[in-house]
This record gives sequence, structure tokens and C-alpha cells, in this order.
Amino acid sequence: MVNGKRVPTGIVELDALIEGGLRAGKTYLVVGEPGTGKSVFGLQFLVNGLMEKEKGLYVAIDEKPADVLEQAASLGWDLAPFIESKEFVILDASAYFSGSGDTQKKIDVQRVVTDLNAYSARMGATRLVIDPVGPLLFNREATSRAPDQARTLFYGLQANGNTTNLLTTYSVDRNVRGLEEYLVAGTIVLEMELVKSRFVRTLTVEKMRSTALEPAQYLFKIVADRGIVLQGLSNAAG
Repeated sequence: MVNGKRVPTGIVELDALIEGGLRAGKTYLVVGEPGTGKSVFGLQFLVNGLMEKEKGLYVAIDEKPADVLEQAASLGWDLAPFIESKEFVILDASAYFSGSGDTQKKIDVQRVVTDLNAYSARMGATRLVIDPVGPLLFNREATSRAPDQARTLFYGLQANGNTTNLLTTYSVDRNVRGLEEYLVAGTIVLEMELVKSRFVRTLTVEKMRSTALEPAQYLFKIVADRGIVLQGLSNAAG
């Protein structure tokens, strides 16, 4: 069976484990609690694309674009030149959530999909990150419609076909994880564990469709100028 083109995540050791990267044009989910490295994963995926002359679109849900740029800079990734050349765009999604007082505006997921597909097509983006996706699907008015919202978003992005999509979500959003079991092409879980009085970060590939992979948990560190680096994989490039 031919898997088609693979899109590297930029995590060299992980790419060696998953036949070179993510399947082009598919949607993947990165799950984890705050501080586990979800945003770093998303940025690393986009930075890798920029290094390969691939344009990227980052949809910031919980942070302002300036915060995203600051986090990237702290890792040694200067994204300003790519923003100036329009190879990289950070979209502030706050407009989709604005409301008056305690009333949260109903989110039109179809509009979000239409906007993102149009924007990515206009700029020629081939990589898309939404960080995190949960707030687009779950709010006080839309909880009962979350499955339909998720299908609209996931299938709508994939129908575009031009972008490989990486969506992050908090591990507490069990509803998202339940939906992703059949909606996304793969799931990567990031965790922090207490080992001998110190916290260590781990990465587990829970699901990766059309990829020969033995499920396993890997230790990783976040390293300046490199981002996420898996530990103890002597057979992987590093």
C-alpha cells in the first residue's frame, strides 16, 4: 500500500519512527495538559515547513500573536522575517469568541472552516496549526452540538486538501479525544510525569493511521534551537 507524501514534523527522531512524518493533507491531534509542549510541537512543525520553503498558518486561540512570536524566539526561532515575506501568518482567533458581558457569542464553525481554507489558499499555505482546537468546538451553547461541530471542522479542513493540519487540545477535553478516535489520522499525547522528585516529559503516539508503528512512550526534552528532541533513540537521526 502506498502511503503517499509524508510531511516531516521537524522532530527528527519522531519522523524516523513514523515513516518520515505525517501523511500530507490529513489532520492530526496533539493532546496534553498545559506545559507539556503542545504549542512547541505546533511551532516546530511550522518552522520545519518554513525551512523547506513551505508556507504556514498558525491559528492562535488562547494567546495573542505577540505571545506566539515571543515563545518561538525563546527557542531560537525568529519568525519575523517569514511574517514580513508572508510565508508565515498568525491569525488571532479572538474575533470568533467576542461577546457582550457574560454572553459568549455562538461560534460558527462552518465560517471558521471557510475562512481558514480561503486564507490558506490565498497565501499558499501547506501547513496549518490550530492551538488549541477545543474552544472552537465546546462552549456553553454548543456542547450538545460538539460532535457535529467537530465533523464540520475536521472534514472541512481535510476537504481543502492543500494543508496538513495539526490541532492541539488539552487532555482534560475528553470529548475532543473521543471524537478524534475516528475523525483524525493520528494522535500524539504529551505528558509530564514525576520521576524521582523530578518532572520528565513523555511523548506517546497513540494512533497513526497507515503507518507501521509499535506503540511506545518516549522521553523528550525541549532544547533551544531544536525544540522537541526525543531521548534514547540511537537509531534515529539527531
